[in-house]
Amino acid sequence: MQYQTFRGSNVNEALAAVRAAFGPEAVIDSTRYVTNGRRGAMGHSYVEVSAAPPVEVKAPFAAALTAPMPAAAPARSSAARTASSTRTIPFAQAVNPVHEERRSDPSLGFDAGAIEQELRALRALVDELTAGRTPRDQALTQLRAYGIEGDYARQILKGKGRTPSAPSELRGFLRSALASELKVVSGLLETSGPRLLACVGPTGAGKTTTLAKLAARARLDLGVSVGVISLDTHRVGASEQWKRYARLLGIPFHVATDAASFARAEAEIDCELLLVDTPGRSPSDETDSWMLPECLERVTEREIAVLAVLPAWLTARDASRVLNTYKTPAPAAVVLTKLDEASTVGGVLQAAAAGELPIAFLCGGPRVPDDLADARVESVLDAVFGKPS
Repeated sequence: MQYQTFRGSNVNEALAAVRAAFGPEAVIDSTRYVTNGRRGAMGHSYVEVSAAPPVEVKAPFAAALTAPMPAAAPARSSAARTASSTRTIPFAQAVNPVHEERRSDPSLGFDAGAIEQELRALRALVDELTAGRTPRDQALTQLRAYGIEGDYARQILKGKGRTPSAPSELRGFLRSALASELKVVSGLLETSGPRLLACVGPTGAGKTTTLAKLAARARLDLGVSVGVISLDTHRVGASEQWKRYARLLGIPFHVATDAASFARAEAEIDCELLLVDTPGRSPSDETDSWMLPECLERVTEREIAVLAVLPAWLTARDASRVLNTYKTPAPAAVVLTKLDEASTVGGVLQAAAAGELPIAFLCGGPRVPDDLADARVESVLDAVFGKPS
């Protein structure tokens, strides 16, 4: 079979040239999109179709191999051609030469059959690229899709044995590999003796809601006496929100504007667990208004732990920037919040691992205290990969 090459500014024009030369029963071998990669006046692109005259095949197979090609739709506008020229994708030997009748919608300006051919070509190209990659490369790509990349992704795979090539086995392998790297800590609320938990993190991370959940869990479920001090005097409505929580839970609440008022409030509140709320802080904030270190220096009778509250949807880079903001006092663990809003959570895990910080709590919604859970290895893995089917 002798194939010839036809070109057009888009698929429809190239197919029109094929139809003019060989008729509506021409056989298509391949479709290729070619561009010089430039934009504007220097840009140049075209669609190249390899086709041959129809093959004479005896029934019953002739109808399947030589079904009429769909009619070409009007060419797209120059703006549409410009938009489509931003990618360089070869479609060599990807289009199925067996055609079926496809309906076109002239009112929308596209040929459904031509679009179907391009989709088939893309699927074939993806399969070809995937088949040529090693199982390790495929595993790294999968981890990147979960938000885990770079050195941490390679660390997860290091020394874990042979990486399976079957997609059905890959997720289980990655789940097991990450499990061996995860650090979690539990029982922070069950610790005996006077203690203080302070939550730090960016604005909107859910610090106040997280502390309210911790207060409710400790007070209602564990029977621990709880008190709250808020240093957040900047956010509108922060004090009123805490007053409502405190009234519902029957716990003391104070607002501190400086280290001296914090010390007075801490001495006045008689409780086992003291919770401290803080204002949101941007990684680029270089002001001296951060008074938590000075406040905690005055605490002498309590065991202190600082929790970094991070939205689960943060990327690894952004989460690391946030953690680097809080070096004094350094966080002891991480709380993952807004799990119900995140499509990937691997970035926060990667940042926590880089800082050698364990995960303490998982928060998956706004309900107090229902949407709070102690971090377990299995629950963290479920947040990353989804629950096993």
